[in-house]
Amino acid sequence: MQRNILIAIESILANKLRAVLTTLGIIFGVAAVIAMLAIGNGAQQKILDQLKIVGANNVFVNATFSIEVEEEDSKEQKTFSPGLTLEDYQNIKAILPAIKYATPEVAFDCYASSATKRQKTKLVGVSEDYFKLFSLELLNGSFFNETHDIYYKDVCVLGGKISKQLFPNSSPIGKTIRVKNLNLKVIGVLKNLNGIGDNLQDMGINNYNNEIYMPINSMLSRYRDRSSIKVKDAAMGWNDETDEKVKKNHNQLDKIAIQFYEASELKSGVVLMNRVLNRRHNNSGDFSMVIPEQLLKQQKETDDLFNLLLGAIASISLIVGGIGIMNIMLASVMERIKEIGLRMAIGATKKDIKAQFVFEALFISLSGGVIGIFLGVLLSYLIEVFLLMPVKISNFSIFISFFISVLVGIVFGYLPAKKAAEQNPVTSLRYE
Repeated sequence: MQRNILIAIESILANKLRAVLTTLGIIFGVAAVIAMLAIGNGAQQKILDQLKIVGANNVFVNATFSIEVEEEDSKEQKTFSPGLTLEDYQNIKAILPAIKYATPEVAFDCYASSATKRQKTKLVGVSEDYFKLFSLELLNGSFFNETHDIYYKDVCVLGGKISKQLFPNSSPIGKTIRVKNLNLKVIGVLKNLNGIGDNLQDMGINNYNNEIYMPINSMLSRYRDRSSIKVKDAAMGWNDETDEKVKKNHNQLDKIAIQFYEASELKSGVVLMNRVLNRRHNNSGDFSMVIPEQLLKQQKETDDLFNLLLGAIASISLIVGGIGIMNIMLASVMERIKEIGLRMAIGATKKDIKAQFVFEALFISLSGGVIGIFLGVLLSYLIEVFLLMPVKISNFSIFISFFISVLVGIVFGYLPAKKAAEQNPVTSLRYE
């Protein structure tokens, strides 16, 4: 056995260029499998991280409205609805016992200014439950509480990114920022949160890092309450929305976020909320319900299928590499018929000849597998750095790609080895 291994190694070293070219198929095949699975695993991990951000058992009730201008002649009679209001939020909390946390939310795009900086941001009015519902953590300071809300305190909590932008060289705690014509005292700063993509924001998840949070009652009283009689926007400096949009959007709140104690309570809770809100809104259909976790799980299932497809496509290149090994080895057998006849004439058995060629194919695939692993890891790193795609290299992907490369060497090396072992020694010695 040892002699057959040495002969196989000597044969590979004697034909280095051919061995290298034969190995390329395996190298790129292994690298492709590792890189493709790393991309798929990265996408899955991103969704798992987003599920944590979304929070388990959450439901969003979103206000809907039309901003299209209606022609006087084409106006239709519409059912009156007060829109999404604080009363809706209070009714939901009172009627549904399975609710763990609930928070109203209203937000405006605006500019915030510190003593030295001015940044575009979003001011969001919420209740104290907001931070518990989304498991947000503080970097410094404290959250506002029910007392701040009841007494209309002008306090705020900054996202991690906007905090650094407004106060790059100092702590913002205890300092004031100016939003429109009002000064807000900073009492807390959130930790930065990764993994907030456009798909989460489309589902209604806020970009916590770049927003400013204040008590909901302070927000509605100090800024604009769309459900109340409209005062001149110029008084508070609001000019972000067109008059038509303000006219159409009479919802006091943008959304209500609810978290249930158990996932099993989601279905019945959503049905009951629908009934409560439809009764209060006269079946006007001016709200929608979103369960982000279900949407993300559907996306994860799609990504799982995509990951499987990527792995299957990458594996094809390994099979192609194996076919390349088989072709080169078959050509090698034809070139070395005399050598085979000579070995058999001096006592080598068919088993020895077969072992020699199987070992040659195995060494080629082994070396290709090792190089392919390093190339696959490097390729995954480059994808993450230059294409900004999340990747996650798993030990399983490395093991399976290496195992398949070895298996390919054995399987596709066996046919040429069998052909070599079946050569007639007398005919082989006479072969020109």
